[in-house]
Amino acid sequence: MQENKTFSQEDIDDCSFNEQSYSDCVFKNCFFQETSFLNARFTDCKFISCNLHLVQVDGCSFNGVDFEECKIVGLDFFKCEGRFFAIGFKNCSIMGCNFSDLKLQKTKFIESKIKECHFNDTILMGADFSDADLEGSIFHHTNLSKADFRGAKNYSINPQSNTLKKAKFSVPEALSFLHLLDIIVE
Repeated sequence: MQENKTFSQEDIDDCSFNEQSYSDCVFKNCFFQETSFLNARFTDCKFISCNLHLVQVDGCSFNGVDFEECKIVGLDFFKCEGRFFAIGFKNCSIMGCNFSDLKLQKTKFIESKIKECHFNDTILMGADFSDADLEGSIFHHTNLSKADFRGAKNYSINPQSNTLKKAKFSVPEALSFLHLLDIIVE
């Protein structure tokens, strides 16, 4: 197990992450291209200004892990170990990722660009999407109760196929719900 370490690109070039455990570690300015995190364990770790592109996360656990100013492309988070899954994002670019079938209560996606991501059958109660750009992301059968979308933009959330009880939205973006109701507003 690796504990209380800071890793840079030079430190990870020859690392194998499969079946490894990391606790209270920081990964800074690292580039993970098609890297395998199979069954790896990350607990209370931070990824800062990292690029995670097509990383294999099957069986991986992220517990108390924060991503800050990272670029994350094509990760199938739904393949992670669901019992030990608690993550947060701040000012990240998240593209083409799949968060389906996960319990992500109170997860923060603050000031992030979340493009063409999937949230199918996801529990996002109390999640924070403040100032996020959700262009092309899909929410279907998702529980968004008490989620915060204030300042968020480019979302398309069907209130008939998602739970939005006490979710927070701001105007004018909240008017996007009207196009789903087949009404005319003049």
